[in-house]
Amino acid sequence: MSSLPHTSSRLVVGVGSLLLAVVATYVAVSRRGSPGRVRSWPRTLVGRLRRDVPRGDRATAAWFGVALWSVLVTGLHFGGLHYRVYTTLPWWDLLTHAMGGVGVAAVLAMTHRRTPAADSSWWLIPAVLAIGAWFEVYEFVFKTFWYDWTLRFYAVDTAIDLVINTSGAVVVAAALAGYRRLAESTNADRADEAADDAAAGLDAAE
Repeated sequence: MSSLPHTSSRLVVGVGSLLLAVVATYVAVSRRGSPGRVRSWPRTLVGRLRRDVPRGDRATAAWFGVALWSVLVTGLHFGGLHYRVYTTLPWWDLLTHAMGGVGVAAVLAMTHRRTPAADSSWWLIPAVLAIGAWFEVYEFVFKTFWYDWTLRFYAVDTAIDLVINTSGAVVVAAALAGYRRLAESTNADRADEAADDAAAGLDAAE
């Protein structure tokens, strides 16, 4: 009786994904701006949705945007599986992974938007990498699509998936950092103008 693929040389990919997931999780929770305590993230997400969705403001619109994005990614993924698009268009897998990385990073950013500093968004990158690596561990344990793959092909496919996932997080983190720097600059300019106006008022009073 032949052994399961899980005990073959492809075990390297599963173990490597597990180690990467643990290290990336540690890095994510250690970065500035990270909310820490990963186990509390689902509860925080639910609480944030309960507060934000009924408000009817920009936060509500942002959540609806994230929801629509998630539906689109889900549709592309399962539609690709059903209509065998993954096998006919190799770039389809890259598209869905990149969009998935953007979506996960957006959910994390919306859930834990508490630190306004411009450099506090970069924890999203290792966080999305960790989530992607944990998903690779899940696929190794519970999925069968890789059973006939060679170790080389499996390792390359896994690495590409993780890089593309993380690239989506890089886009979100960079956009947030740019937005926050712009906000900081605008606030500083307004403070300078207010100080100038106050000084001018004092001069006039004298």
